[in-house]
Amino acid sequence: HAPVSSRSAPLRWQFSFALPRGACAQPDDMSGGLRSMATFAGIASSVQQRVPSHQGWRRQVSGGGRRTCLPLLVLAALAASVAPLSSAFAGITRGGSSLLRGPSADSRAPQCQHAEGRGSPLVARSAFDTAWMSDPVVSAVGWTIVALSLLIARVATAAGEDDAETPSSYLARVGTGGAAGDDAGARPVICLGDSLTRGNLSANWVRQLRDQLEGTFGQLSPQVLNAGVNMHCSKNIQERLSEVIACRPSHVSILVGTNDLKAELSPVEGFLYQYFGKLTEVPTLDSYERTLCEIRETLLEAGASVAFISPPVLGEVASSPANLRAAEYAEAVRRVADGGGDRCTYVPFFERTSADLRPQGVDYCGLKFFGWLCMLCVDLHMFRRDLAEIQRERNLGVTIDLVHLGPAAAKQLTDMVAAFVRKPVVVPLPVLVLA
Repeated sequence: HAPVSSRSAPLRWQFSFALPRGACAQPDDMSGGLRSMATFAGIASSVQQRVPSHQGWRRQVSGGGRRTCLPLLVLAALAASVAPLSSAFAGITRGGSSLLRGPSADSRAPQCQHAEGRGSPLVARSAFDTAWMSDPVVSAVGWTIVALSLLIARVATAAGEDDAETPSSYLARVGTGGAAGDDAGARPVICLGDSLTRGNLSANWVRQLRDQLEGTFGQLSPQVLNAGVNMHCSKNIQERLSEVIACRPSHVSILVGTNDLKAELSPVEGFLYQYFGKLTEVPTLDSYERTLCEIRETLLEAGASVAFISPPVLGEVASSPANLRAAEYAEAVRRVADGGGDRCTYVPFFERTSADLRPQGVDYCGLKFFGWLCMLCVDLHMFRRDLAEIQRERNLGVTIDLVHLGPAAAKQLTDMVAAFVRKPVVVPLPVLVLA
């Protein structure tokens, strides 16, 4: 239809939208978006005047400590500038019913006309008023959430610091035959797991393990490969074993189960892990233990020594339902390790992290975790902030977002896995039969 304009307001933008019948964009949406953007810019300016350093772009939030607010202000300002998009969506919604019914006599009439002698247009309205969708605040909040979700997805799939030391990169260097010879010192150590092992959303304990073993063995230190993948459950780990076995590792550590636990506790998270992980069913404690037993047998047949690490606490309240269930997962991991003989080791990581919980901790909440994860992506990958500082701001002692590891917990895990690697390898001796 004809462009929407305003002769009485020359500073306003002149624009048009190609919308279905029954939908008209309002010229005030663009100016409203610009006004909101200016408001956000004014807030950011006032914050900058109060605290000039980039570390000071934070505000006090009740119960949550200090937060970095600059990214949200920038995203909100950008979102407000596209406020007319929400009006377009509202117009599509208003016009959808007429599209389904077909054009009526009224709909075939011009939908936007200028009143005689007036500078403002007459805007057509439908029976269902969706004007709230064109509100700049709604637009800002909605687009900010979308931007943060895209940021999390980008971080979850982005290349990490350890991507040069993964099983796939190792096989590309040495071939599918793995390390040459049977010397355990020439064979790699593989850390298998989920985001707690990958380390781009958590303290990177695998990198600390690599540094610690280099300090112990020097030039004879084995290569430490990071086989952590974000959002993986135990069944996803099992599907990646062929690549791990192709590296012919001397030691394999397995830290998995946090996502299995979350999927079992929450129907929403269960659906997400099942859908994105392409699982046939939502993980449960029974399926988790069965999968670990199958993983154990596969790795033992490949000649590796295996460390089964119990998943850490979920949230920071020891008596919460989440951690009571996590204790059962830890017992399942212990049973799997005990059933593997001398070449299997149980690493009591849940017990260590549970003992470090504070009396007044923060219970696990999916929404709170998601909010902190959003800010964690911004703080880590935009501002390069220190994890210990983030942990102090949130008043957390073990985790940094109720799930991922803080520096102290990562150091504990590093020491326990390093002790497992230093332990002499048990080689089964042939049985001699005397005639």
